[in-house]
Amino acid sequence: MAKRKLLKKDLGFFSKTVFLGNIIAVILLLLSYSASFINPIVVWPIAFFGLGYLPILLINLGFVAYWGLRRFKYTLLSLIPILLGWSLLTKHFGFRKAVDEPKKTENSMRIMTYNAHLFKDIKDNENPDIKNEVLNLIKKTDPDVLCFQEFFTKIKGSKKFVDRINEEAGFGNFYFEPVMKSRSEAYGQVIYSKFPIINSGVIAHKEYGINRIIYADIVKEQDTIRVYNVHLRSFALQNEDKEFVQNPSASNEPNEDMSRRLGRKLKFAFNKRSDQAAALKHHIDSTQYPILVMGDFNDTPMSYSVNLISKNLKNTFQEKGQGWGVTHYEMLPIFQIDYILCSKRFEVGSYKIIKKKLSDHYPIFADVKLLN
Repeated sequence: MAKRKLLKKDLGFFSKTVFLGNIIAVILLLLSYSASFINPIVVWPIAFFGLGYLPILLINLGFVAYWGLRRFKYTLLSLIPILLGWSLLTKHFGFRKAVDEPKKTENSMRIMTYNAHLFKDIKDNENPDIKNEVLNLIKKTDPDVLCFQEFFTKIKGSKKFVDRINEEAGFGNFYFEPVMKSRSEAYGQVIYSKFPIINSGVIAHKEYGINRIIYADIVKEQDTIRVYNVHLRSFALQNEDKEFVQNPSASNEPNEDMSRRLGRKLKFAFNKRSDQAAALKHHIDSTQYPILVMGDFNDTPMSYSVNLISKNLKNTFQEKGQGWGVTHYEMLPIFQIDYILCSKRFEVGSYKIIKKKLSDHYPIFADVKLLN
């Protein structure tokens, strides 16, 4: 009764309506937080709130701004939930000054991951210049360990790109695991290393074609380090699905049918990524070496799969990233789905998203140093 009198006394009709909208926005924000720890296999609709974290956050910030001008005490209604989710926010946004070109420090390793999109442009067109541009980018960045997803190569003659990168970029060691191989070409995942590779393999449990996880053990001085190259299950959206997301009114198919089909695809992918994340987590927990986990997770920092894999690991973006961590720009340029994680024994020196549009993903790299 006291609360009702307080609202009646302090707020007009419009502000009461805004207050009600604010309550709904806070509930949605809390639901988006729950996507980080509720398995979509158990409650799958929760995962959709995780995808909507950014617009939900912006709406809540709008309410903070509104109440800041009208009734300052009501800013706490959204401000407190935003602060409660601070650790999740810092996985999306780095509150640091941008660094143009991080420099490698002594004894550090530069590790890099890139979904190459089969060396096609964003519209899936063949472009012979992309491979040369990617190779030049690698030479300039100078990673010590490099993981590719959706890597394509000829497997005969001078056009064998997997060998060309190994030689011209100065790695000397690599592990290429094709998911498809013919007499003349292959595609899959590859791990390059400037350090010896003494062991390698595939996590065969819960793999889905090109969406799978490979690993290699590298030796740097006296230390053995396990490197995971991750490519989790994608949403498998077709062009018409992407067009519908970007502009629902332009679809030739009824919106209800398109929404239902899109929802089924998203639900399927959420569940399969959860399975893959559990398989990877089990593999990590059985590993005695310090580890590096990198690749295309096909999910946001708010997702269950990313948070399960990240448990007890350092997120290099969260440690040293700057600005909003967008790594995939094709459909909606707001998503971070590529990550570099490492054991807590590593010190993270720098992190960088290279804003070069040679694929539908941006390449990312981090400098890490293994502590004794």
